[in-house]
Amino acid sequence: MKRRTTLSLFLLCTFFINCVYTTFGQDSTLVNTPHKLGFALNLGTTPGIDIAYKLSPKITARLGFSYFKYNVNSTTNTSDEEVKLAGDVDMAMAGLSFEYHPFKKSSFKLFGGTSYIDKGKVSVVVTPTGTYTFGSTTFTPDEIGNVKFSVDYGKKIAPFAGIGFGRTIPKSRIGFGFEVGTYYTQSPVVTLTGEKRLSSMSEQQAKVQENMKDWQYWPIVNLRLAVRLD
Repeated sequence: MKRRTTLSLFLLCTFFINCVYTTFGQDSTLVNTPHKLGFALNLGTTPGIDIAYKLSPKITARLGFSYFKYNVNSTTNTSDEEVKLAGDVDMAMAGLSFEYHPFKKSSFKLFGGTSYIDKGKVSVVVTPTGTYTFGSTTFTPDEIGNVKFSVDYGKKIAPFAGIGFGRTIPKSRIGFGFEVGTYYTQSPVVTLTGEKRLSSMSEQQAKVQENMKDWQYWPIVNLRLAVRLD
């Protein structure tokens, strides 16, 4: 349901851009260069799509929708002990941005805008895989328990900015690009709980929350495939 809400917002904004293009796109008195539409596919830290509308030869407006979900299910070693990691990364956002090309013969650009983050959460459950001996007593993994850790950015508005190469509305029919930048958000909410023999880990939640108060930046590193639509 949350993903549908964000996607619906993106589609609604796309409809309005299409209406503007249909109404004014062919009016050469508005700008020196005819308006054009483009589409871009992002692959990276904020995978998704952009619909672009050229406002002038140097400025392009973009509507973007990003969705990413990755399930974690692996084992790793910590303090010479093997543990199981299970969880997921869940992200969904929609936003409006502008890209500016300062040089006529170069694809170098600056971009910036604002997104509504509908979801931005990382959740992990850490469970021991072997038996543990304390004194003369041996505990199985089920008796030891597990630790649940999550970082949640919640629902909020987040500005972002960056630089890159490549046009969302390429001069040729198809173009490639690269963007790097960052979102600026509020500090995430941290949850840390332990069960059974690991219940004392819950006492560390306030400390971890304090240590992560400066985690207000969400990196943008994307490869882009752009297609001119008109």
